[in-house]
Amino acid sequence: MDILDIANAVFAEIEADVDKTTKWKSDSKYRKIRHLQIDKRGSFGERLLRDIFSKERNISLEYKDGDQGDWDIKINDIRIEVKTSSLDVNDKFQNENIKNTANCDYICFIGIAPNAIFMKLAKIANIDFESLHNRGARGTGAGYKWDLKASDMLEVTTREQVVELFYATMGLDKKAIKRNLKK
Repeated sequence: MDILDIANAVFAEIEADVDKTTKWKSDSKYRKIRHLQIDKRGSFGERLLRDIFSKERNISLEYKDGDQGDWDIKINDIRIEVKTSSLDVNDKFQNENIKNTANCDYICFIGIAPNAIFMKLAKIANIDFESLHNRGARGTGAGYKWDLKASDMLEVTTREQVVELFYATMGLDKKAIKRNLKK
């Protein structure tokens, strides 16, 4: 008997045990995100937004793939940092290395749960950084940490919901953008 067959049988047995104790079941829609390294989870969120907004007409879109600067995506000169996290055992999405910077306008928090995606778009100027965990001041890392619950975010199931969230939060008028481009 091939060792792979034996290993797969053992894996199936272990996986059945794990499924009894975790939210991240073997048949969860977004379980693949849990197998990615943290920086690759970030790339997932950035590219998800890139692909959502690449289908929008009449906007300018710039994406900084893999760049570790102050922003990841720019929509009509509005700079957006993307933070992607997966649901933890405490039912929270932990977002690390949040910067209070004038070099970025918004932070898009993308929370991946086993069977749902949640988003929150926050204007940096409106974030109460005093209420966040200051990792740098405590010597536990850089920037700030913000834990969000699913109830703090919007569950998104369509591309149109994401676009609507962004336009509403950023104060962009889709019709006005089209008019300006025609001039």
